[in-house]
Amino acid sequence: MYTIYTLLFPWVISLQVILLIVEAAPAVRSTFEIPNCKATDERAEAVKEAFVKAYGGYKTYAFGHDELLPLSNKSSNSRNGWGATIIDSLDTMLIMGLEEDYIQALEFITTVDFTKSNDVSKGFETNIRYLGGLLSANDLVPNRTLVDKAIELMNAVLVPLFRSESGAPYTNMCLKTNKPVPTDIINLAEFGTYSLEFTRLSQISQDPTYSALSNDLIDQVIQEPTKIPGLFPTSWHINPFKPLNTSVINLGGGGDSFYEYLVKNSILLGDSANPDLMNTWTNSVRSMHDYLLSPTLEDPSIQFIPMVTENGVSYSSQELICFWPGNILLGLSQMPSTEETAIFYTFADTLLQSCYATWNDSATGISPESWYWTPQTDILKGPLGALLGLSKETDKTQSVTSQESHTLNERFQSNPFSPSDPSYILRPETIESLFYFYRVTGETKYQDMAWAIFESIRLYTETPSGFAQIGRVDLQSDTRQDFMESFFFAETLKYLYLIFADKNCISLNSYVFNTEAHPFKLTEQIQIQS
Repeated sequence: MYTIYTLLFPWVISLQVILLIVEAAPAVRSTFEIPNCKATDERAEAVKEAFVKAYGGYKTYAFGHDELLPLSNKSSNSRNGWGATIIDSLDTMLIMGLEEDYIQALEFITTVDFTKSNDVSKGFETNIRYLGGLLSANDLVPNRTLVDKAIELMNAVLVPLFRSESGAPYTNMCLKTNKPVPTDIINLAEFGTYSLEFTRLSQISQDPTYSALSNDLIDQVIQEPTKIPGLFPTSWHINPFKPLNTSVINLGGGGDSFYEYLVKNSILLGDSANPDLMNTWTNSVRSMHDYLLSPTLEDPSIQFIPMVTENGVSYSSQELICFWPGNILLGLSQMPSTEETAIFYTFADTLLQSCYATWNDSATGISPESWYWTPQTDILKGPLGALLGLSKETDKTQSVTSQESHTLNERFQSNPFSPSDPSYILRPETIESLFYFYRVTGETKYQDMAWAIFESIRLYTETPSGFAQIGRVDLQSDTRQDFMESFFFAETLKYLYLIFADKNCISLNSYVFNTEAHPFKLTEQIQIQS
């Protein structure tokens, strides 16, 4: 009797999970199929095959752990051991029609205890990967179990982070003590990237306290005076909650998703959104264009956004910044058509072509993590220098930057940019922007650009069990490294698949994507794609 029960037990659990889904799902949906998402293009099918292979390797060698190490075929737990790859992949499985994998994932999720971990939990990553993954899967196929686990995670890990004197969140949560790890400084992206997920959980649970935690904080931030309109210092004190004005202004890592969420949360909130969210976002794009856009010396059509430091400008950028072209297109859908919106569109297109060049012009066809360039002219000698009062210091700043860039350019041959960090960790940002441009314009050239990127990723990162990050994009030799991030499943492969799927598969008119590419269903439709 015990043996029979043991054999039947997994099937009993599967049946229970299916029944939970059926009970929670709308009457019109009897299967897991997401409308218009079946792969009919051979390129979409190729991307799906890449997902199946990589997730199959994960299931074989690392299931239940956070990541697969795709060279040694071992497991890693960099995200608290709660199965990051599984939860980050949930909505991708649904979009690709991988029903068996999804049912197995749901079974696993019922066993996860988000109140326990031997390691501190980083709020930012926990929010975008775990909370975002649970909420998105529920939006695609409603399931009360996913909502309950999202609330469990929220109350155990994320809400306590906001219990500082100022109400600003700490960075890390220790579940052994049930207290945040004390710290004084947090960066802009960390505290600015809760609003979308918290808003969506409040909408689903009908509990406004979650949304208020983050949105009240963002409302406070955007009232803070800034040196450059709409652009904020990257580092902030927690108690009291004030910017560290000597810190850099970075539109990439450390600041990126704060700006990304201004427009996205405004869209998700709909009529209840604070209009200052869109106003601040518009100011940020305007300032990037008017003050920061920097043509490269060797090819002025290639233009990037530098970092602003306390005493000058660092002509360096990252693949992380390449989400901006797509985000600008999304924001334009919320603005009346004017001469300025046409300027913004051209700006977004310029950034996209420049980001794509960092892929297309490298030895492997893959973009480096970060790069330098020599500017055609020092932007501190223009409006930015006058605004910051740094015009007299430009000669020193320019000479240092040019010398660094020249040395790197010699190593990277004749390109107008040179890698400062030549690694690639399976990032998606340029692909993300290609997705927006294809969906908005319908022009197939963006599909061709995405396909070229995918072929390069396959060629240089594929392993027998998955895909690995690489150490040198400037070398055609094997520089694979033993790690596969969960965002490869959540973002890189999902955006690639959606570029080649039917345009009505997860339409931008009906969904807004979090920074981990998890689509949240809008309560009010917008018009961005035809």
